[in-house]
Amino acid sequence: MRSNFKSDRENLAGTLLKEGDYKSIRQVVERTDRYVPDNKIFGELDKAGNIFYHTAHDVYEEVMNLGDGMFAEGLKGAHIAIVAENSSRYVIADMTISSGVGVVIPIDKDAPKELLKTLLGKCDADAVLCSSSVLSRVQSVVDGCPKLRTLITIDKKVEGLLFYDELVDKGKQMKECSIFRHLQLDLDAPAKILFTSGTTGANKGVVLTNANLAANFMNCLGSIRAEVGNTSMSVLPMHHATEINTHIMARVAGGNLTYINDSMRNMMKNIKLFQPTCITIVPMIANAFYKAIWTNAEQAGKADKLRKGIKISNLLRKFGIDRTHEMFSEVFAPFGGKLNMIVCGGSMLNPVVVKGLNDLGIRVENGYGITECGPLISINADTMKEHLSVGKPCDGLEVRIDNADENGLGELCVRGKSVAKGYYKDDEATAQVFGADGFFNTGDSARIDAEGRIFLVGRKKNTIVLENGKNVNPEEIENVIETNLDYVKDIVVYQAENKLCAGLFIEDEVRRSDRASILADIKKVNALLPSYKAIDFVELPEKEYEKTSTKKIKRTTLPETCSEGGIKVY
Repeated sequence: MRSNFKSDRENLAGTLLKEGDYKSIRQVVERTDRYVPDNKIFGELDKAGNIFYHTAHDVYEEVMNLGDGMFAEGLKGAHIAIVAENSSRYVIADMTISSGVGVVIPIDKDAPKELLKTLLGKCDADAVLCSSSVLSRVQSVVDGCPKLRTLITIDKKVEGLLFYDELVDKGKQMKECSIFRHLQLDLDAPAKILFTSGTTGANKGVVLTNANLAANFMNCLGSIRAEVGNTSMSVLPMHHATEINTHIMARVAGGNLTYINDSMRNMMKNIKLFQPTCITIVPMIANAFYKAIWTNAEQAGKADKLRKGIKISNLLRKFGIDRTHEMFSEVFAPFGGKLNMIVCGGSMLNPVVVKGLNDLGIRVENGYGITECGPLISINADTMKEHLSVGKPCDGLEVRIDNADENGLGELCVRGKSVAKGYYKDDEATAQVFGADGFFNTGDSARIDAEGRIFLVGRKKNTIVLENGKNVNPEEIENVIETNLDYVKDIVVYQAENKLCAGLFIEDEVRRSDRASILADIKKVNALLPSYKAIDFVELPEKEYEKTSTKKIKRTTLPETCSEGGIKVY
């Protein structure tokens, strides 16, 4: 039954891809308008809370008009940053700028003032397209950014500034003498600069060309498998490579409908309203979904019934019968009732969560990528059969393991058309990880099995070297703790004072104060680990750890000493 799912590359062979692979985002906009102009591409809420849609033709016209409007304002060749909430306008602006206006730089809308100034300076921003909610912060850093000369508001007219709507209207008036509609692209010229998350160091600007971007969403179209006519919901911040390049651009390239969630705060409310069949998220959200399902079942006294249902369902599935949505309708209700697939990426996903969601009828496609590679590198599209790997590399990519140990574990390196050429104006950082042979050193520890599947262990930079010389990948231990301590919200393993420490943020104050139970639970976890990976010390912070916008803990902010208020395990 699962094998009937096909990739968009297969599904679109006779329509959008009959002219061959896409070479640019501009081609995506042009072809979808030519072949499927009435397809709904974006759905989002208006101010009254009603869903309104943008067709492929709507998107084409807005991209072309916005492009001409930007040209009219002297922005040809400009570096234009976008600092705004998720919206269809965000995506359309991204597509427009990268389709020939200049270079687009998506930046985290929540970036603090000093970081915002640093990033705008690093990318040589000539203009910023921003929402009214962040305008004052952007204006406060203008003096610190010598090249920045133009501000454009995306959602509201502000006196003295350019406005998105006015740029589109100006482009409409130029339609008969349009320059942008007939532009020829240099596919190897920079089209986008994406900043790395900076979890273990300074943010670096990854330069991606149209050729890189197109290769990436072609990798997506060839690797992700879903039902024809599926609908998705955009959740992750659009400045994130996984969301803008891999999720949204690939869906537009497939002529598919994506609902746009305006804020993470509204995710569960909007997922009920939009009723998507699939969603792209990061591991932290997948973990939260899975925990919520079982917490709700326990509180309702239905956990045992759910476990029995899973056993029956899995037996039926062996005979090709899938009744999960009927059997577990209460599980699906909070997610809109139609959700049957999750694509997860951004960091390592706990295999227990992968199998658990699959058992409930939410098919998990576990992806792996890194910004410098476009970002998609591989995806395991059939985790029902094997849920421990992140799958085989996409067809357009080569991978190898450098400096492998006796177990085949080493640093994963990648080469292919979607891989960037380097970092913006940072030759030193580029030389450190981009090889002369075209391979990019990902910094991820992994092994590749005989079938070509990639098994991640963790980030090379996160590796802890113990006094005895043993190497410990903290992500492995974090997954074990997460699997066994469901009351912990944040988990991070690190080294302090030559001790292996586990930082556990427990939201419930009563639970956090029960130190004897926490100690007993950690000792049970240690019994599941090799002795050299056992936790020596537990920290119990009173607030969540500092995270990036994609919910990864910033390891650069972790303590180097053990606090007096922690728990000594041995």
